Amino acid sequence: MNFMRFLVSQCYSWEGYHLVQALLEDGHEVSGLQEQTLSDRETHLSMYLGRHAMFREGVQDTDYKAHVSFFGTAERSAESQQHVDISYATDDTSEQEKQILLPILYGEWMPRDEEAVEWNGKRMLFDDDYFHRNALPIKPVMQTISKLLSGDGSLDKYRFYTKEVCPEQEDRAAIALTRNIRNDLSALHKHYAQFRFFYE
Repeated sequence: MNFMRFLVSQCYSWEGYHLVQALLEDGHEVSGLQEQTLSDRETHLSMYLGRHAMFREGVQDTDYKAHVSFFGTAERSAESQQHVDISYATDDTSEQEKQILLPILYGEWMPRDEEAVEWNGKRMLFDDDYFHRNALPIKPVMQTISKLLSGDGSLDKYRFYTKEVCPEQEDRAAIALTRNIRNDLSALHKHYAQFRFFYE
């Protein structure tokens, strides 16, 4: 895989942190932006990313393969070849060239309490049937997005699904992933118990 440079807005959000981690693991250089004051959790995640030699805060004097933002909250950087917006719901009015639509996600540092995850402004119980059918772990989702960002970029919109609910059609924009949600949640509940202070 060729070395590339990416600019990521909301880099210390839960979703942004995991995307930056995936890009760094793939050997890319990442510049991170965060517009608002950091929460305790975001400060904690910023320290993880700040230790990586390929991560820098702020826009650097370089050309970026893409400027990636979450939920349509950032204007395109003039230094990037393209702007990719990552959201939970489609936005047909978006002026972004590319959109990546996320499913319900779960993983370390997710917004949650003991019984539920916060998703797209809603509280959803971990034992909810919809959650069990549709939720995907954030790490493989962001690893896949890292590959998409560094690829040829021939499609304008991608959607993620669990294998159980993926549309049965030959649609290259539909990405289906497998997971073991019970084992995943068991590990995540242990992580939450250990690092509860940073979740709150």
